[in-house]
Amino acid sequence: MAYNKFVSSLIKGLLILECFNPNSLAYSLAEITKKTGISKATAFRLLKTLSELNYLRYEPENKKYYLGSKVLSLGFSVLQGLEIREICRPYLEKLSRESNKTANLAIVDKLEMVYIDRIRYPDIQDLNITVGSRIPIYNTSVGRAVLAYQNREGLDEIIKQLIRDNEAVRYIGKDGEYLRRVLDEVRRNGFATNDPERQKEANIHAIAVPIRTPTGVTCAINIVVGSHISIQELKNKYSQKLIKISNEISEVMGYRFTG
Repeated sequence: MAYNKFVSSLIKGLLILECFNPNSLAYSLAEITKKTGISKATAFRLLKTLSELNYLRYEPENKKYYLGSKVLSLGFSVLQGLEIREICRPYLEKLSRESNKTANLAIVDKLEMVYIDRIRYPDIQDLNITVGSRIPIYNTSVGRAVLAYQNREGLDEIIKQLIRDNEAVRYIGKDGEYLRRVLDEVRRNGFATNDPERQKEANIHAIAVPIRTPTGVTCAINIVVGSHISIQELKNKYSQKLIKISNEISEVMGYRFTG
């Protein structure tokens, strides 16, 4: 019976944490009880516990709860993108407006990229992609833009994991040799593209650039177009604009270019 009680409390605690997302960063006690359906007394007790453990942070001035630093230790890498999302938003809006294309911001989460912001332009099929959607890291423009700037040990470990997946091997080559060649080219050019011939959405072309920070590359931005625009045309028209935006955002994030 005690075990069931603890499991119930755990579930309710996780429900509270799941309330928070890039679009909703703070909640009052009343808002949390309304959103979760948890009673006020129980919610208050759980919020106090989560706050004491630094999973949440309470601000008495506005009587609202925010995610605490301890949450990041759980491995929720999407949460690491909250600051980057805020910084990148005006750049994404400008990029989409000036190019008349859909612009996205994605963050790495293990072997996937997760969309954490999106400025949609209705020029292509939506493909049911929204903030929170996940895509494979290995054959997408944003994934390649991030992978190209991992250190050697980190990339070796990722490829080791990918080659255990028969589906991934079709796209990265035996022992990952095709992917490594692609990433070498990304580093030389400063941008990445998707590979329509090696993915299901052959009617979509995309080009991406990394967002550098002093601690490494975990995010990338891209623009997506229909297949009526060739990959080469995409490179010619947008690569330099994207590289310029990438450099500007990276400097804002504290990255210092050398050489």
